[in-house]
Order: sequence, then C-alpha cells, then structure tokens
Amino acid sequence: MSWLLKNWYIILIAVVIILWLIINPSAAEQSNQVSVDPSAEVTTTEKEVTEEEKEDEPVKELELKIDIKGEVNKPGVYIAKPEDRVQDVILLADGFTSEANQLSINLAEKVYDEMVIYVPNQSEEEEVAISSSTPPTQETGPQVKLNMASLEELQTIPGIGEVKAQAILEYRETNGSFQKVEDLTNVSGIGEKTLEKIKAFVQVP
Repeated sequence: MSWLLKNWYIILIAVVIILWLIINPSAAEQSNQVSVDPSAEVTTTEKEVTEEEKEDEPVKELELKIDIKGEVNKPGVYIAKPEDRVQDVILLADGFTSEANQLSINLAEKVYDEMVIYVPNQSEEEEVAISSSTPPTQETGPQVKLNMASLEELQTIPGIGEVKAQAILEYRETNGSFQKVEDLTNVSGIGEKTLEKIKAFVQVP
C-alpha cells in the first residue's frame, strides 16, 4: 500500500496512457467518417438525373408560320412543319370554299416561313380575262414598275385587285426586288395564265 502511495503519479500516467490508446482509435475512425464528403455522391447523382432528363426531353421541331387568305373556309395564320405542302395548309384552313379557283394554286409546293398563300375566287380570273381580251396598245398608259410601285399603283394593273397587290408587296419585302417579270409566278395567286395577261402592263426594273 505504501508503494502505491509513493508511486501514485506513475499509476495515474499509466491509466491516462491506456485510456488514450482506447479512445484514440475510435476518435480517428469518427474523424475519418466526418471527413467523407457526402455532397460528392449527391452531386454525382443529381448530375446523372439531369443528364437523363435532358436525354428524355423531346427535340423542338421547327415551326413555320403561314398566312393563308382568300377563298378558304377559315383564313388566318397557321403553324406548319418544314415538310408540309400547300395542300396541308389548305386543310388546316378547313379547305377551299365553293368559289375558290383551285386551278391557280400549286398544292404540291413546299411551304416556307412567312409564306402568304392567296386563293383567288373564280370571278377574279374572269375579270382578268375580260380586261385583257384585246392586245394592249399605247393607249393603256405607262407600265407599272414592279419594284417601285405602291399598293395603289399595283391595283392599276388590269386584273390585279387589292389582295393580289398586297401579295406582290409582301413577296417583294420578303424576297427582295423582282429580277424579271416572270418572277411574278412566285407570288401566291398569280399563275402562268395570269402572267400572260398582265405582263404587258408591268416592267422590271
């Protein structure tokens, strides 16, 4: 007993060392557990989910806006697809009216963005035929300049009413100046027959 009392500090040091050896490994293990960054796994998982969501997202298809006027049951602006033809847009507008002159429309033509499709009525073609029944002479007046004419000036061309005159202006704004009179056939509502009847009244440039 006297030996213990004399050497108590040695015993105390030994007890502290033993306790430290017991406690230290668990503290180190706990430290290792805390040092693991759980956000890394979460971030990786979130990244994988985001990539999967992107893969599942449908590819947005290009939309074309087409303005259809004239003798259709529901005139207006319709959204078409790049592979659509004029016939498809006519169907979107609920088809032709009974007064439509279907022969003047190229149903197989591919549509493009900001395209204007004008469907004339049968009486419009009759007006053109009447006004052009005789060959033009010098008394018909000066020719209309396609690349400079206003809406009102275009309407002075026999057989060209307000709707076709507007279609000519819209084509000019979209595609630039006419390079030749024959370019008028690219305007919706003007075909080869109409061109033959009015080309004597217009000029390019």
